[in-house]
Amino acid sequence: MKLCLECNIHFSEDKDKCPSDGGKLISVGNDPLIGKLIGDKYRVLCHAGKGSMAVVYKVIQESTGREMALKMLHQFLGSKEESVKRFHREAKAVSSLHHTNIISLFDFGVMPDGQPYIVTEFLDGITLAELIRKRGHLTVKEALPLMKQVCEGVAEAHKNRVIHRDLKPDNIVLQDVDVTKPPNAKDLIGHNSVRVVDFGVAKMWGEAGGQSASLTLEGKVCGSPAYMSPEQCKGADVDLRSDIYSLGVVFSEVLTGQRPFAADDLMALMLMHVNKEAPSIGAMSPNMTFPPGLSNVISKALQKNADDRHADTEEFWKEIEAVCVGRNVKKATEEEEKPVEDWIPFNDAASIAMPGQPKISGDKLVNSPKSPEEAMSRLDPSYDWARSTTEFAAVKKKKKLPINMSHFKAAVYITVVILSITFMVQTYTSWNDTRIANQLLQQNNFEGCVQILENVKRTNGLSQEYQKKLDHSYLALAKKSARSKDFEGGLEYLDKVSDDPVLRKEVDNLKKRFRARLK
Repeated sequence: MKLCLECNIHFSEDKDKCPSDGGKLISVGNDPLIGKLIGDKYRVLCHAGKGSMAVVYKVIQESTGREMALKMLHQFLGSKEESVKRFHREAKAVSSLHHTNIISLFDFGVMPDGQPYIVTEFLDGITLAELIRKRGHLTVKEALPLMKQVCEGVAEAHKNRVIHRDLKPDNIVLQDVDVTKPPNAKDLIGHNSVRVVDFGVAKMWGEAGGQSASLTLEGKVCGSPAYMSPEQCKGADVDLRSDIYSLGVVFSEVLTGQRPFAADDLMALMLMHVNKEAPSIGAMSPNMTFPPGLSNVISKALQKNADDRHADTEEFWKEIEAVCVGRNVKKATEEEEKPVEDWIPFNDAASIAMPGQPKISGDKLVNSPKSPEEAMSRLDPSYDWARSTTEFAAVKKKKKLPINMSHFKAAVYITVVILSITFMVQTYTSWNDTRIANQLLQQNNFEGCVQILENVKRTNGLSQEYQKKLDHSYLALAKKSARSKDFEGGLEYLDKVSDDPVLRKEVDNLKKRFRARLK
């Protein structure tokens, strides 16, 4: 029997390289379980992977021919009471969860020698960790459908009072993923192709929602240090917001290819989580451009104090989608569901009926049309609308039609309020955008700064201060293009610099140099 050092799958002796990834195969001897029938139901086919606690086999259910995964504790842990309890906890945690983005558990049993095992669906895919190693990082467009499925799976676990406590790319499996696609390829992550796995250190909340029913010893650290929340690192009690911290670390790594903290020493790494402020994704990857506000959402998830993070996973995801897609999902849904066709501004609106039009009575439309086509069909085609307008104006002038001045004043007041609110919203939006642009500029994220300030300039115009910051960003990007030998791109940035006498000499000199290089 041979083992692939890359994917941990066993193959027959006649293989020299792993058929899956071309990795080196080493001889490890024959596993006595290969070919055996477990629990009179499952025939063991081969190894599918292993971790610090357990080994996973690919098995086939004899009665159905269905491939499944059988997870069994390592032999040296099978006799340890704490390890067996933890294994039972995973079975209990996963069996209570039924969601497309969480691995499904089918069976649980004990071997004749007391060795426990669980049987789950067999996931034929790669881990998120493997995808990051192959791709470096994912674009925001690629990451969103992936992280949406992860958040939905974690949210379902939280609803069932289960905290994962070991969320990391190795515990997120992606199925039907083509890693050979170019970086900007569409549909890299398919719908319902993501599974959250390995609830080995999951924590169950008590029925009353108070103290944990966790089987871990008090003060014992559980999880993977690179993704652990500050409270996990300190061995303190945790709740679902610990998982949100881990999601923040995972999302940072997905987008940048880096984790917020890295250290050679395990204790130093854990101290960073406890004491050091996490860098923003813009600071981690200054050459990348991210949607304005995304860095702030992830930074909120990475706050040291759990009270400063998102209240739950749904809130975390909605904020991410709001800044990336540009809308508040909950608000949009509520607006779509609100019935608007029967709405009238004033409850005691005067009853006015024009020929061929539906009559307004009180606060309802009487026999209101169900569609634009029906409304048009009700109009009298022979009616002289021009004459009607003239006659209606004459009637008002002679004051034969009662005009309610309170309604008129209210309408004027509402119009002024709406215009004022619109102005304030635009002003706040511009202020908030320039504040974000300042942060990006301090992080040397000139692409992001330009993107925001150009948009503000188009909508509301820029002050002299921010025009200078925009010019500074153009200059920085022009020099960056020159370092990459892209002199045409550099000239395009230089042409955008305003006619500032302070910068004019430097801009002209750079243009001459760039044009000379293009000859």
